[in-house]
Amino acid sequence: MTSPVHPRSSARLWGAAAVAGLAVVCWFGLGMNRGLLLSSDVKSRCWPWASSYPRSEVQAPVLTDPVWQFVPWLEFARRELNAGRLPLWNPHQNGGVPFLGNAQSAIASPLFAPALLLGVERGWNLSLLLRILVAAVGMYLWLRDVERSRAAATLGALMFSISGPSIAWLEHPISMVIASIPILLLLARRLAREHSGAGFAGVAVATYLVLAGGHPETAAMAVAVVAGATALEAHGWRPRVRTALAACVGVLLAAPLLVPFAEYLSLSAAAQGEDRAVFTLSVSALVRFIVPHATTGNPITEASTVSIVGLCLALFGLGHIRRSRQVRYWAGVAFLIVVVSYDNPVSRLLALHTPVYWTRSLILLPLALGFLAATGLDSLRSLAKRRLGERSAMLAASALVVMAGAELLAAARGVHAVTPPEDVDLTTPLLRRLTTESEPFRILPLHTFLPPDSATALGLDDVRGYDAITPRAWLREREAMGRFTSTNIVTDVLEPRNLAPGGRALDLWNVKYLLLHPQLPYTAERLNSEFGLDLEEIYLGSDGRLLRNRRVLPRARLRGEGTVHVTERRATRWRLDVDARESTVLVLANPMFPGWRARVDGKRAPIASRTGTPIEVRVPGGRHTVEISYEPLSFRLGAGMCVAALLVLGMIVWRIGWSCRLAAGPPRGETTSR
Repeated sequence: MTSPVHPRSSARLWGAAAVAGLAVVCWFGLGMNRGLLLSSDVKSRCWPWASSYPRSEVQAPVLTDPVWQFVPWLEFARRELNAGRLPLWNPHQNGGVPFLGNAQSAIASPLFAPALLLGVERGWNLSLLLRILVAAVGMYLWLRDVERSRAAATLGALMFSISGPSIAWLEHPISMVIASIPILLLLARRLAREHSGAGFAGVAVATYLVLAGGHPETAAMAVAVVAGATALEAHGWRPRVRTALAACVGVLLAAPLLVPFAEYLSLSAAAQGEDRAVFTLSVSALVRFIVPHATTGNPITEASTVSIVGLCLALFGLGHIRRSRQVRYWAGVAFLIVVVSYDNPVSRLLALHTPVYWTRSLILLPLALGFLAATGLDSLRSLAKRRLGERSAMLAASALVVMAGAELLAAARGVHAVTPPEDVDLTTPLLRRLTTESEPFRILPLHTFLPPDSATALGLDDVRGYDAITPRAWLREREAMGRFTSTNIVTDVLEPRNLAPGGRALDLWNVKYLLLHPQLPYTAERLNSEFGLDLEEIYLGSDGRLLRNRRVLPRARLRGEGTVHVTERRATRWRLDVDARESTVLVLANPMFPGWRARVDGKRAPIASRTGTPIEVRVPGGRHTVEISYEPLSFRLGAGMCVAALLVLGMIVWRIGWSCRLAAGPPRGETTSR
């Protein structure tokens, strides 16, 4: 006689099967079986790859950030971690910038772990798929917890995890922030209703997951939305305080990421509103709710599809707005997102006078609409049940869920280009020539040659960079090299005609090579004649032109007489043997940033340089060993806060658990002695 299957075990099996089914559908539906979801075909428009890459229409021309930025960062982080070093500093971008502190590197997010552990070829798609599944499972569990039916919770899960915004931003760190929000909503709601150590720890960890996702702006919006939802459902001030306290512990857990980011942000051009695009979404972009591939503007920023079925059910769910505080809250959230995103006097005012890209809040809209649609489906099912019966109502609800899912999957197809894994590290003779040199030097690609940040994947030091935050002082120092602009496909471009006369800054900052398109009519002789440079052409091929700066100064040099020999060079540490005839200044042509420290013969030595200027250390006459290392106080402070949070979390969980056991009394069958 076989034992009956427990209902809970059966539900778990069905749940696992549903998650596996969603994984298979997304894997094949999005094209992951054919290659990496990565728009590497954009390389056909940029040198040095243009001559060897198949020329074709770029499928996703606005999804270039993952190609030029996120994948190179991933490869750099893997190199550093494999060498046993924390990737705190990136020497290959903008002369050198904080890496962990840029937030968008997102290497501390568990959702990025497959790519970080397995590399781009094997782990990139797994990381993207994991984000979809975590978002779907979290949304389903949260909706079930707020007493939505299985069908309604499934609808909400699909609307959230494979909505237009979620798929459009899938390759970006913002998707890791969004995926964790329903989990935080679920655990915060439970902690507000029941005092438990596990619940407290769960909220802290979920808060960390949201903050570690890699997009602080979106994370702040998400935490505000969750805080409002939790405050709405909590009864009394005690549940609100303990939930807020648990979230604060989660913030402290993320402090090694947040504190360096705060330091970097305070010194960036973004903090002053420089290089910030001010925009709102066109009202005409509202058509994207019902026409997913409408060409109204930016196909990523304006993505808003949640399925027509889901949208109609969300409108039906508004019928409960008078009776339900939850419906009123999420309807209000949806309304505010639309107001701050699409063009109107309020959104223009916010865009002009705040440093926040409020249009990013559009990615939170499927969360609110998913809740409203789930509510609407359950309401519709109740009506159908009274008129048609339970079975018919269930079949109708299931059909609507399938229709919504089919809509969303159809809309998701073609959003991302598919790249063969071998094309990620596509190289050329010119690049191989540069990467074989061992001495430190910098490059300055001109026009759209080797777009900014892509040099990071090659281990080449570029004076340009493309990031949400860039050191303000470095941008000002770099102006001496020329006037940097942008093109329609590449940001942070220096055209040959915009080079500064004389080239003194190129010499001082150790710019040894200029890289150009082979068709551009700028030879070494012409640049020397027009700008007073001293260049010689050392390579000309179908993949580009390589010009060497004959006046370049060494990266490490002395102001006075003597020699400098670089014995060790890492991202965060330089070791130099100095032989100076008399007391002088050692110049390391790396831009100064808070956190760099110097030691001469093991003793701390002051660095008098201002942020953005070359690192300068005074050394006495004779032979000495100088170490210059990046030891940011911001990271150490954040790490200390994280350790303190872990200790506090352990104590709180233990105390809450002990209090609960005391309140529960002795187990059944036991008596206490008098």
